[in-house]
Amino acid sequence: MGRELLTVIEQIGREKGIDTGRILDAVESALLTAAKKKYGAAENIQVRIDRKSGEVEAISLKKIVNEVTNPKSEVSLEEARRVDTEAELGDEIGSVIEIEDFGRIAAQTAKQVIFQKVREAEWEVVQREYSARQGDLVNGI
Repeated sequence: MGRELLTVIEQIGREKGIDTGRILDAVESALLTAAKKKYGAAENIQVRIDRKSGEVEAISLKKIVNEVTNPKSEVSLEEARRVDTEAELGDEIGSVIEIEDFGRIAAQTAKQVIFQKVREAEWEVVQREYSARQGDLVNGI
């Protein structure tokens, strides 16, 4: 995805007059929503888009504990040490989630969230543009 994603986001930003950072935040939010839909809301998931390369990274974070009571949010110390030998109790350890595995329904959810956030941003642009003209008579097409 990478650079192509940034190119598309920059193009949308230019066409609609929306800050690209705002659109990137919307895409991150949409991917987070899709991930939580696929893996469950109890999962501690973080989604980040690198603002320079466009690379998308989704990570499931789990707290390291002695005894696992919630496998969605906790991992045992011995299991964590298989991944990171310096892992300690109370730390968080992350595992990469493949975005390609989200599935069709999660992808549609992400699409809806992106469209909604872009519409909200467009509305704010229009509102900002015309708020200064409040009380003026404006002719429109």
